[in-house]
Order: sequence, then C-alpha cells, then structure tokens
Amino acid sequence: MHSPAQIPIAEARTRFVALDGLRGVAALAVLALHVPPLDRVVPHGYLAVDLFFMMSGFVVAHAYEDRLRSGWSLGDFIRVRIVRLWPLYLLGTLIGAAVFASAVDGPVMAAALAMMIAAAVLLIPLPLGHDVQIFNLNRPAWSLFFEMAANLLYGAFARRLSERVLVILVIVGACTVVGAFGLAGTGSLGHHGDSLFGGAARILFGFPVGVLFHRLYRSGRLTVRIPAPLILLIFLATLAAPDLDRLNGWLDAGVVILIFPLLVAGAVGAEVNARTASAFAFLADLSYPLYILHGPILMGFAQFGGESPTVLLAGGVVSLTAAWAAGRWFDPWGRRALSRLIQFRGRSGSGGLASPAAKTRPIEPV
Repeated sequence: MHSPAQIPIAEARTRFVALDGLRGVAALAVLALHVPPLDRVVPHGYLAVDLFFMMSGFVVAHAYEDRLRSGWSLGDFIRVRIVRLWPLYLLGTLIGAAVFASAVDGPVMAAALAMMIAAAVLLIPLPLGHDVQIFNLNRPAWSLFFEMAANLLYGAFARRLSERVLVILVIVGACTVVGAFGLAGTGSLGHHGDSLFGGAARILFGFPVGVLFHRLYRSGRLTVRIPAPLILLIFLATLAAPDLDRLNGWLDAGVVILIFPLLVAGAVGAEVNARTASAFAFLADLSYPLYILHGPILMGFAQFGGESPTVLLAGGVVSLTAAWAAGRWFDPWGRRALSRLIQFRGRSGSGGLASPAAKTRPIEPV
C-alpha cells in the first residue's frame, strides 16, 4: 500500500504476538458483553477497555517514541493517529447516523442529528445528560476520545516523560481508579455524561503503564514470563468474575491495578507457536474493526428487530462479518484516501519514509 503522503515507521514492524491474541480475545469479550445471553458469561467485560489502554500505551510508545523524542512534530504524530483510526470510526458513525436518521421526525430531531454528526466527526463528546451516552451515534467511541486525548498529551510531552514521571503518573492514576471505581461501585465508567471523570481515571492509569512497560522492555528490564494460554485464561476468568453489586467497584479496581498490568507485561515476552501466532494475528486484525463497528450495528438490529436475544445474536454475527470485511478492504482504502486528504509529511531521525497505510499494527483502544 502506497500513498503520496508518507510517514516513517522504522520501529513499528515488531509484532508482539501474545498481545495480539490478548487484544483479539478482549474485543470478542466486549462484543459478548453487548449480546445477551452471552453477557452473562462476561459480567465484567467492560474492563477490557482498561487492558486496551495499557496495550495502546505500550505499542504507541514502541512505534513512535524515538521519533517524538528526536524532534518529530506533534502535528504529524496526531495526523498519523487520525489516519490510523478515523476511517473505521467514521464508517461506524455513518452506520449509527443512518440508524438514527430512520427515526427522525421533524426539524428538531433533524437538527439534533446534524449536531451529533458534526461533533462525532471531530470526536467531540456530547454529555447531554448524566445517563446519556457521550457518543450516541457510535457509543464505543468514548474510549477513542480518551485515547486521542492521551495521544495528544503523550505526543506533546514525550521528550519530558522520564521513568520517574511515568511512575508518578501510574501511582496517581491507580489512586484515581480506586477512588472513581469505589465511589461508583463499578469500573464501567467513561461513556455517560456523569462518568467522564471515571473515564479519565482509566486512561490516566492505563496509558502510562503501557509507556512505562515499553521503557522497561527496551532496556531489558521487563522480564515477566507467563505462558500465553495462562494469560488468556486469567484474563477471561477476571471478566467472568461474579457480579458483586456495589462491591464491583473494589473488585474492578483490584483487577485493573494488580492483575492486568501483570498480564500485559507477561504478554510482551510470551512465546507461541506458528499456528497460534497466525490465529492471534487474525484476531488482532479483527479487534479494532469489531470494536468500533459492533455498537452501531447492534443498535440498528435492536431498533429494527427488537432487543430479543435472537435478534442481537444475529447482530453479533453480522458485526463479526462486517468487521472482517471492513478491516480487509475498507480500512486500507480509507487510510490511503484520508492520508491524501490530509497531505502531511513526517521525518524520522533516520530519514526513513513509509506509507501511513502500512501495517504498523498499533494496538487500538476499545
């Protein structure tokens, strides 16, 4: 894949195979959480978001930190992230807009839809009520909003982020997670108007953990070794933990702060055989398309067919199929088209250049 607008990807080609498998399984868990009766299997499936924030911090740092610390501009970094994330995000938003448009009745609703579309294109949350989704056209986009906020801050301050600063951020983030989760009685925060602080707490902890792990990995100090099957088993066991009602907040905080960092650290160096690696790569490539498209697709099935388990299960199957097709065909085309539209140039310290549509495979949030 080639494009007139080119960026460097000198360090982006390394694959962390066990991380691939972990994020693929996490994306499937998020889908299951929204499809009854599968939601009963993963009552804590929303915690997959925290895992994604950690993995995103690690892989974004792996792909871009050296260039950011050697003078790569914040503008080019953010453009690279937009090219990587926006095509599938906009496709999901378009599906959600079509679902909403089918229920528009009168100019007031039409104006509201136009406002939601404009805000969505710019990834601006609309906290219109304490229990209202901040991205109604594509509800999973709440985590993408926090991810881009973290990317913006990381790109601006990467040169000043010493390990000591990262450790401080992780400690502050952990305290914030405990407070936010404990007060709310759950870790499912960030997607409603009244839980924006909780979403900020989740990214404040998760993303710096990932960046810190990258620093340790680069210096040979990340030496956690856990077999990949055990990593996946522990992860699924945490999502399947019983519902403890108001105690869920404390359970969720413990999982996010104590267990997930261990799983991510172990997955960085875990080894798998060739056949497993191929399956993990397939799941990884499916993960972001599935996450960002399943919400509006399920919303459409619920609106036109009702919210019965049968209808939503059918929506889940369609989500999987659409995610595979969109990741294979639409996303590469969309990234090429968007990179031509943006028309940016970036340079690495070594002067290497490559297409923004190239397979950098950064781990995206869900």
